[in-house]
Formats: sequence, structure tokens, C-alpha cells
Amino acid sequence: MKLFENSAILTLRNSYRGNLFLKKFAGVLSVDILVKASALLLIPFYLRFMTQEEFGMYNYLLSIIQTFSLLLNFGLYIPQTKLYPALKTANEKGELLFTIFSTLLFLITLISLSVVLFQWDFNLISLLFKNSPAYDQYRSFVLLSFPITIVSFMLTNYLYASEKIQQVKTYNIYRIVFINSAVLIALYYLNGDSVLVRLGFTYSVELILLLVLGYYLVKELVPKFNFKLMWTSLKMGWPIMVSAMFGIIINFSDKFFLEKYGTLTDLSNYYLAFSFASIITLIFASLQNVWLPLFMKEQDLEKNIDKSKKLTSKLALYFAILAICIWVGFCFLLWKGIIPHKYEDVVYILPILLVTQIITALSTLFNNYLIYFEKTQFISYTGLVVSFVSLGMGLWLIPIWGVYGAAVSSLISNCIYLIIYYFLSLLFKKKQLKTVVSRADF
Repeated sequence: MKLFENSAILTLRNSYRGNLFLKKFAGVLSVDILVKASALLLIPFYLRFMTQEEFGMYNYLLSIIQTFSLLLNFGLYIPQTKLYPALKTANEKGELLFTIFSTLLFLITLISLSVVLFQWDFNLISLLFKNSPAYDQYRSFVLLSFPITIVSFMLTNYLYASEKIQQVKTYNIYRIVFINSAVLIALYYLNGDSVLVRLGFTYSVELILLLVLGYYLVKELVPKFNFKLMWTSLKMGWPIMVSAMFGIIINFSDKFFLEKYGTLTDLSNYYLAFSFASIITLIFASLQNVWLPLFMKEQDLEKNIDKSKKLTSKLALYFAILAICIWVGFCFLLWKGIIPHKYEDVVYILPILLVTQIITALSTLFNNYLIYFEKTQFISYTGLVVSFVSLGMGLWLIPIWGVYGAAVSSLISNCIYLIIYYFLSLLFKKKQLKTVVSRADF
């Protein structure tokens, strides 16, 4: 019996050691759990230092920054993810990175100068806010936050694509420790607008960390600009950028209409629920960053399909269990008074958003096939369809149900995403498998 047990343990250990994806994900996930757990533990402190209105305002501004930053990276993380692992030599990889980052920095600079000179950001703020905030105070940090967020995302994507997992873990730990320490100390000692304090210290520390960790990228760059690679990269990224435009409507419209038809208190409840629900999305994002480069490198389609099926079914189960734990955990924190009782409405909003985040994660796995088969234009078409649905749902449900309407609107939109991506992935898999079989017969 003991021999059987030892054999089983040895088999599991060897299976773990031989599974490249599992090892990489386990390494990143262990740090991610620490990072996300730390972020959750710190939420009660932020709720004490900020009024409910300030908490809602800060998170609304943060949503604007993150949403538009995803658009303004021009989808260039896709060629970085897909082309970098396929290139053989260090010179080729360095040339690709130099071309992508030079193109990105040029475009960011061009847009930033235009925004500052023509003051387009003031027009955007007047559109996005029912009651315009003291934007003059926030402007410098808001404008600075966009290039920092974009380059930080691209740097993280590069670290994953180049399989520098240790550096990813270091970067994540530094961000959670240094950013939150600086912000909480500043909120404790400084009087005044806590939104301004939090914005300023968050992105100042983020910039310092970006300059430090950017060393790994800079040392690999080969200063040779390749126009052919530039056009290839922009061509690959263009459909993703268009999709991001629709994503602004789909993923931001719930907050937009809630700000228009609700109050900052509604926004604060919604964002607190979203903070807990996004644990699922953030863990999945780490998995996706490890999974996508390996998925793109795999040439055997049948093997890729088999691995994806197993991953999808396991994730659905694990995330469902995690969602229940998150909801129970929030109820416990509210009961004990660690989360102030004024946020009790979150108990009813959170389950809807948890289901939404699970569906979002699963739809991304099916979306990977469209990138794999280079059918990214269908991502844009899907985004167009869902954006109209999202707008309609937001206009209809949020004025009636308020914060619950926002949650249901987001859930319905993401369900439609999942259904469309699922059937598109089935269609292209069948076509590709037929092609593979016909070539083999030939």
C-alpha cells in the first residue's frame, strides 16, 4: 500500500515538473494570490480614509484611465505576444521590440501633444461626468497616467512573452508594496482631496517602478527600426484596437450610465462590488498572460484544442467555487464591521458581478482561437454587435433599476460575447481540422 502511495506521489510530482504551463502559472499565481489578497486587505483602510463619494469618484477616474489606455496601446501587445516567441535569434527579437515600442511611443507622444494643445480632455470630461469634478486639479496626473499605464501593460506583456516569470513576480510585488505604502502614508498625513492624493502618489510610484523594471526590456532592444515589422504589427493590432473601441462601450457604459442616472454613492457600491468580483478577472489575467504565448506557439491544433477544453472546464469549476468564497468572505467582513455597513447593498450586487467575471474569463479563452487562426477581424464584428446591445441595455435598465441595472446590463452583454466567441471558435476549428486532414491525405 505504501509503495502504491509513494508511486502515486512520484507520478504527480513528475507530472507537475513536466508540465511547463502548470509550473509557470503556479509561480505567477502564488504571487498573484499574495498581491490580490493584500489589495483586498487594504480596501477597508481606503474606505476609512476616503468618503463614499471620493471612493466612487476615484474609481470612476481609474476606469476611464484603464479603459482608454487599452485602446491607446493600438493592439500592439498582440504582435509582441505572437511574433516574439516565433523569432529565433536575439537580434530579430530585439529588432521587433525596438520597432513595436518606438511605434507605440511615437503614437502616444503625438496623441498626448494633440490632447494638451487642443484641450480635448476637457471635452471628454464634460461628456463623461454629469457634474464635472475639479478636473483642473487632477489634470496633470490623469494625463500622466495614460502613457504610464500603457507602457506598464506592454512591459508586463513583454515579460510574459519572453518567459521572464521571476521578473513578473518581482514587478507585481513591488507594485503592491510600494504603491500602497506610499498612498496610505500620504492619505494618513496629508489633508485635502483624497482623490488627488491617491492619483498623484499611485502614478508617481508606478513611473519609478516602470523605469527600474524597464531595464530588462531596454537591454534586449536592438536599435534598428523595421518598417515591414511596423506595418505587420499595426495590421495585427488594428482589429484589436477597433475591438477595444467597442470594449469602451461594452465595459464602460455601465459605469457611464450609472454616473449619469445615479449618484456617486451608487458608483462607490458598484466599484466595491467590482473590486471583489475582479479577483476572478485578475487571477485569470495572470493565467492568460502565461497561457497565450504557449497557446500561440503550439503548432499541433488537436493538442491545443484538447488542452483548451480541459482548461475551460477546470476554470469554470474553480472560479465558481472561488466566487462563493468571495461572496461569503465579503458578508463576513460586513458583519464584523471591517467593511462599513453603509456598503451593505454590495451583498446583493456582488453575486451578479461574480457570474459576469466568470463568463468574461471563459469568453476570452474562446477568443484566443480567433487570434490563433488570425481571424481578429471577427473580434471587431462581435464587439460592434455587443456594443449596441450594451448601450441599449444600459439606457433601458439603469434608469429603472439603478446599480442593479448596471450589473445586469454587464452580465447580459458578456453572455452574448461568450455565445458568439464559442460558436466562432467551433466554426474555425472545424475548418482548420478539415484542412489538416486533407493535407495529410494528400
